[in-house]
Amino acid sequence: MAPSSRPWIVSPHGPLEKLEPNLWTVHGMMGNGVVDRRMNIVRRANGSLWFFHAVPLAEPELDEVLAWGKPEALILGHGDHGLDATPFARKLGVKIYGPRAHEAALRQKHELAGTLEALPEDPHVRFLEMRGTKKGDAAGLVTSGDRVSVMFSDCYQDHTHTKGVARLFGFRGGPKVVPLFRFLFTKDAKALRAHLEELAATPGLARILPTHGPMRTEDPAGTLRAVAARL
Repeated sequence: MAPSSRPWIVSPHGPLEKLEPNLWTVHGMMGNGVVDRRMNIVRRANGSLWFFHAVPLAEPELDEVLAWGKPEALILGHGDHGLDATPFARKLGVKIYGPRAHEAALRQKHELAGTLEALPEDPHVRFLEMRGTKKGDAAGLVTSGDRVSVMFSDCYQDHTHTKGVARLFGFRGGPKVVPLFRFLFTKDAKALRAHLEELAATPGLARILPTHGPMRTEDPAGTLRAVAARL
């Protein structure tokens, strides 16, 4: 492993959105101000917190998160999704996990505690690898009462409001598997399509939380089916 020397850097981000008693989210921008990103925070029944992707927070938001629960784990989508993972893990004292399909790349960049299978079992949160993807592209499902939220890394993106050069690479056009992901990160489009359709059929599906793009609560099942159909 090559330890990262990147410090804790707080880039612009919005407020903490408290979606459910066990699920918060925060949406922000990368340092370049062009690409957006999202971090989701899940509170387990034992009070520990799991973070899906790493977004360093400003002090007021960080203090609020630490008052909510004890940080335990940071889950990364794949080995190319961890810009702030190492400083985040060091500051909060969490262990890093990621998909088995990209384990070697993750271990080259971070002190990986294990793959998704090593996470403790929990009745309210589950992480999985998206089938048909080259790097595992972790996704997560969080159950809150009778509602389920599905969280994506890169296979589902929504760049409706993207500006600038990203438009040249087919990112615009609403929720979809963007062309760049299909070309570089997909090995079996049929398998990925089937997995998206499977998630669309999740009972109680209430929202989609992509790493890149706005949260979607209006007809999330229909949205996932439409994304799958366009593959």
